[in-house]
Formats: sequence, structure tokens, C-alpha cells
Amino acid sequence: MKPATLVQIRKELETISPQRLMALTLRLIKLKSENKEFVSYLLFDEGQLSEYLADLKFEISEVLDGASFSQSLIAKKALRKCQKSITKHARYMGSKDAEAELYMFMIRKIHEKGINKYTHRTIQIIYLRCIERVKNYFPIYMMT
Repeated sequence: MKPATLVQIRKELETISPQRLMALTLRLIKLKSENKEFVSYLLFDEGQLSEYLADLKFEISEVLDGASFSQSLIAKKALRKCQKSITKHARYMGSKDAEAELYMFMIRKIHEKGINKYTHRTIQIIYLRCIERVKNYFPIYMMT
């Protein structure tokens, strides 16, 4: 079965009642936690981007501070968790500047924690990807 196009869905949404629209939205939210997180962002956090970024930075700090970086496997898991969180929340925000700011924060935390990014290949790749994403958004800052 082929899903309807975005144009068809938009036209149908314009014709239905507000009560039906609310019922559809609640049903969609119940299906997946990611949908619930996105709707929560749109309703409560969209207008307060600076506080939302501060909360995300705090979460990243907690993950990186709570992990033991003496073992490369644990370090890799913590870095991937942070990277995954940044990617997910960047999709919600729709702002490349905010995404780059979060990646720069993650890079700073890696330096603060003293993670040796050259001992393990996967950690090195994660680190370089973070730098590449920041370079793509702000090539001027990365030239110096």
C-alpha cells in the first residue's frame, strides 16, 4: 500500500475538524516516543532555544562526565550516545547553527576530559566527524 503524498495529507488536514485533528495527533504521539519528544519540543521548547540548548549541553556533560574514559569501549559508547542525541535534537530544532554549537561543545568537553582521540580508531573517527560537521556549518571559524 502506497502512502499519500504530503500535498494530499495537507489538503485532508485542512478539511477535518479540530477534535479529529487532536485525536489523530494524540494517536500519532502514542505510536513512538520520538514523535512524543518532537511534539513536546514544538509545544514547550521551540520559543526558548537558548534554554533548550543549555539543557542539551547539560545532558551531554552528564554523559561525558559519568563515563570512565580509561577504557576505549566505554568512551566510544559515551561519545556515540552524545552524537546520537545531538543529531536527534538537531532535527527537532532545524537549526544548523544550534547543531554546530552542540558539536563544538562536545569537542570542548572531549578536550577537557583529556580523552586521547588517537588511541582508538572509532574514537578518532567520531572526533573527526564532529569537527567535519562544525567545518561544514562554519568554515570561517575552522580556518584559524
